[in-house]
Amino acid sequence: MRDRDDDEFFAPVLREPPPPRQEDVSDTGVPGVPGAGRGQWAEQPPPSNRLGLRLLAAGLALLAGVVLTVLALLAGRPPLAIPPALVALAAAVYLVVTGVRRARSNGGPPVFG
Repeated sequence: MRDRDDDEFFAPVLREPPPPRQEDVSDTGVPGVPGAGRGQWAEQPPPSNRLGLRLLAAGLALLAGVVLTVLALLAGRPPLAIPPALVALAAAVYLVVTGVRRARSNGGPPVFG
């Protein structure tokens, strides 16, 4: 095998040691890449974990309510389908209301994105 400069295993990037680290790092965190200025906190903090946990619980309640409703209907017991259907309906209403409220208030990142 001949020593070739265009061989990927002997590329100059791999042969030469990396340049020494610069002490001055910009606000982007990448040496030599200027940012838009000094790093500052966002105007509004991100949503709390409590909101995320409530949305997760509502989503799981919606899923469980739909599954239990379908199972009760397939079993031929419509009266047993009413409580899980109400739970699923309440969870769906909560998710929609939360999404609409956050979309109108510009409340940070998308809830369902």
